Amino acid sequence: MLEFQTDHGRIAISDEVIAGIAGTALAQCEGVVGTVPRGWRQGLAGLLGTEAHGRGVEVSAGDGGLELTVRIVVAYGVPIPEVARTVMRRVGEAVRRAVGEERVRVNVHVAGVRVPQGPLPGPSGPAAPGAAGAPAVAGPGGSGELRAGPEDRGTNLRG
Repeated sequence: MLEFQTDHGRIAISDEVIAGIAGTALAQCEGVVGTVPRGWRQGLAGLLGTEAHGRGVEVSAGDGGLELTVRIVVAYGVPIPEVARTVMRRVGEAVRRAVGEERVRVNVHVAGVRVPQGPLPGPSGPAAPGAAGAPAVAGPGGSGELRAGPEDRGTNLRG
């Protein structure tokens, strides 16, 4: 909770309000396709349909200002460091502007990548099955070696 003392009394801004502001800013960041709940309560709230904009945002306030940790899911193929820097900038600006605290630190945890269904796009469009650069996916129990062949549509698991 962020607290300010004034001549007229005390102002307290809850962590949930700050997380909601950050979550709204996250929703406007290109490349971010979702967030990951920070605990079982957020996960339960999402399942019950009472999910707030602050899902995936953790807030801690102290003498050093505010520290936010956001857990995001990005779209496949986006430049992750660039998306993370954009999140840091936009979330930080939104929180600073809304709550009046200049010392805001934003940590970004990329918790997942949303991969589209179907063929994955390559450098010059979708890769042909079995072609060099065709996507291959490792599965449980595999050796970690990834090979694609014409018979497997780019998802052959051998090893």
